[in-house]
Amino acid sequence: MIDIDGSEGEGGGQILRTSLALSIITGQPMHMRRIRAGRPKPGLRRQHLACVQAAAALANAETRGAAVDSMSLEFVPHGIAEDDLVIDIGSAGSTTLVVQTILVPAIVCARRALRATITGGTHNPMAPPFEFLDRVFMPRVVAMGADATLRCEREGFAPAGGGKLVLEVAHGAKLSPIEILEGGAVVARRATAIVANLPPAIAERELDVARARGFTDCTVRTIERGGPANVFVAEAELASGARELCAEIGEKRLRAEVVAERALDALDAYLARGLPVGEYLADQLLLPMAIAGGGCFRTGPLSLHATTNIATIAKFLDVTIAVTEIPNGVEVRVG
Repeated sequence: MIDIDGSEGEGGGQILRTSLALSIITGQPMHMRRIRAGRPKPGLRRQHLACVQAAAALANAETRGAAVDSMSLEFVPHGIAEDDLVIDIGSAGSTTLVVQTILVPAIVCARRALRATITGGTHNPMAPPFEFLDRVFMPRVVAMGADATLRCEREGFAPAGGGKLVLEVAHGAKLSPIEILEGGAVVARRATAIVANLPPAIAERELDVARARGFTDCTVRTIERGGPANVFVAEAELASGARELCAEIGEKRLRAEVVAERALDALDAYLARGLPVGEYLADQLLLPMAIAGGGCFRTGPLSLHATTNIATIAKFLDVTIAVTEIPNGVEVRVG
């Protein structure tokens, strides 16, 4: 068994998700100890357990320690077994993090068409929203050779959850290296304000902030179920095809204008670097590129999530990931 110390690096759920994915892909059993040891509530939380359960169902895996609060997990995969997964997180925990766990294993290991339905939260703090996976990450994986789609059939927000994502993979595919080195001028800016059981005026106030910064493509999405909840999404597309999407979750007693400004400031910071790959996409590209055996991208300084991901990948795969400093950031070359 590959031994993983879950407290290393960023010490959170990223190590777990990457380890589960690579255990399935390589067929190597793994034992993770000290899971999320540095977090205020250590061990597996419900949404982390959902990732374990989804991975186990996908790979017909034996598990030991798969329970809420567990600090240790053994995971022994036995090959892709399921072609119709149904995963209910049972809370508003992030469905997108479950997708991140099973997506690459499903793409490269599935022997036939596979469908996964995941219910829970689709727009969560500290997790990428559905729109990020759909518009920023998935296009890059498809460009590498995947035949996969992801759709949101129902939005889900804290505390109730109830959202639904559906992942479909047509068949197993061999991923090929890609390079993402150029950014270019901004060719499109989009802003979307989502309100669930809240006055549409909140969304309009957020979009007024975006319009004042030059956004003309502005949309209000009104959802009558779930919530109350508010999400503001700002997106930029560059001439090279690179995209970045920044989202902010509204909170009680937080002015709508501040919600919008936070997302827009994050997007401006990305654009100011002049590099094609944002912080969160950089983290997510590492696994599929490592499986492809190559690839290259330019991004800002790597986050602790990303450097932890690199260290975790090295425990399973004999692949070189070189990080070289460039103006405003780094170039990451795999293979």
